[in-house]
Amino acid sequence: MSLPTPMLHTARLRLRPFDDADANDLFALHSNAYVLRYWDAPAWSERVRSERFITACRQMAEGGTGARLAVDRVSDGMFIGWCSLNRWNPDYRSASLGYCFDDAAWGHGYATEAARALLRWAFGTLDLNRVQAETDTRNVASARVLEKLGFVREGTLREDCVVNGEVSDSWVYGLIRRARRTPMPKARGRGGRVPGFSVGVLKDITRILAAFRMVKRRGGAASRRPGRSAQRRSSTGPRIHSMGPADARRTDSRPPTGPRRRWTAGRARTPGCCAEGRQ
Repeated sequence: MSLPTPMLHTARLRLRPFDDADANDLFALHSNAYVLRYWDAPAWSERVRSERFITACRQMAEGGTGARLAVDRVSDGMFIGWCSLNRWNPDYRSASLGYCFDDAAWGHGYATEAARALLRWAFGTLDLNRVQAETDTRNVASARVLEKLGFVREGTLREDCVVNGEVSDSWVYGLIRRARRTPMPKARGRGGRVPGFSVGVLKDITRILAAFRMVKRRGGAASRRPGRSAQRRSSTGPRIHSMGPADARRTDSRPPTGPRRRWTAGRARTPGCCAEGRQ
């Protein structure tokens, strides 16, 4: 049974079926090693690959296994990437999400906007129960895109991809119908406000949590009781400066120089790719 590729519109984007005129733009996208650095296959080196890709899109629609759509920016008509729903299984009512966007389009929310439109169509048209997506564990920004869409991280596939000799892990994400349709509490106007969910209360909670984290990083100095010395002596003599609970105690006489530094090694911010093959 065929699955006609839809034409979808959002405030800033147009999602449409691929045609032969997209071959050059598609090759430019998939031959960019920077864009494909977290992909599950090397960047393209032959232009014929774009022609095969477009043919595969048509076969996907004719075979009823999914839909892969080109994404144009409405303001200038420029091709900026694509978004897909593939591996559609009507028995399990499941499918997989994938997308790839040019690096010039990163950071504008296009991937989230396009994927949200495709998911809305899919859940409404295909009676989906579950959509799965996978992304390289180093691709933290792409993981954030999935989380904005309501996906939940369900696990890690260890060393499941090897590209050009480089081994990588994948995060598995899932979005199920009942979780997607669960209504969230909304703040109402005066006289009908839901306790604990007003915007002001949420902002206060956010500020309190931020202050709490800052106190922990600075060693808990702001939480000490009035009148207690900031320093206490050990039985052997040297001063021991009280630091956060996750830090080791210092046994020299120098005060701590500042909060612990948080870092993420090798996690580049690359929102534009969620490889189909990693699904």
